[in-house]
Amino acid sequence: MDFKEQVKRIVKDIPSGQTLTYKEVARKAGQPKAQRLVASILSKNHNHNIPCHRVIKSDGSLGGFNQGVLKKAHLLYTEGYNFPSSKVLDESFFNQDSQKVAKSLIGKFLVKGDKALIISEVEVYSGKKDLASHASKGKTKRTAPMFGKPGIWYVYLVYGVYYMLNIVTEKKGFPAAILIRATFSVKGPGKLTKHLKIDKSFNNKPAKRQTGLWIEDRGIKPDPSNIKALKRVGIDYAKEWKDKLLRFKYLKN
Repeated sequence: MDFKEQVKRIVKDIPSGQTLTYKEVARKAGQPKAQRLVASILSKNHNHNIPCHRVIKSDGSLGGFNQGVLKKAHLLYTEGYNFPSSKVLDESFFNQDSQKVAKSLIGKFLVKGDKALIISEVEVYSGKKDLASHASKGKTKRTAPMFGKPGIWYVYLVYGVYYMLNIVTEKKGFPAAILIRATFSVKGPGKLTKHLKIDKSFNNKPAKRQTGLWIEDRGIKPDPSNIKALKRVGIDYAKEWKDKLLRFKYLKN
């Protein structure tokens, strides 16, 4: 059996929820120094019976994957994989430029109870000048959370049916928030809140474990070239602001 077939056989036998490193696969296949060759073989694999998502880098990061790192992370999560690092994002993370935060949110886990979903699409609404933002009309009872501390939830209802989940960003007093539009497995902001049973009870609450809804960094690092800046959705009324590229979406292809 040649090296390529050895690699595929070894990877095929990795149990669900467990991983091997590229280095370990290379060693088991008889060529301990052929880590890059292992990575190359698996990056070109499209046989779904060979779970190449279960092969990670020696430092614990996920590494390349032919279907994208978000899918790799999603598959590992659904198999019960215990990610080696996990950090709840705090106020200091959200107290930054909204666009920087938005891009950084791609690949983070939105967590509610025992459910965790990988964020794949967000939209920025920042400042009173942004005509697509609720804050463009000033501070009201509804928009007050946007003017609050970074790292709190801003939840509102649209069409009397769908709740929209936003995380407040930038310094207190400056109205900015990021809409969580989609995760890898749930597309659409309304479907997302329905799936996680999120309503206005979370409005103006901090994104912390104690609240029951938070965001975690589990070490997923998408390739920046796969994060695309696009126009926001459903804001044709916002004049020149409707053309701003303030939606960020993970697009593998």
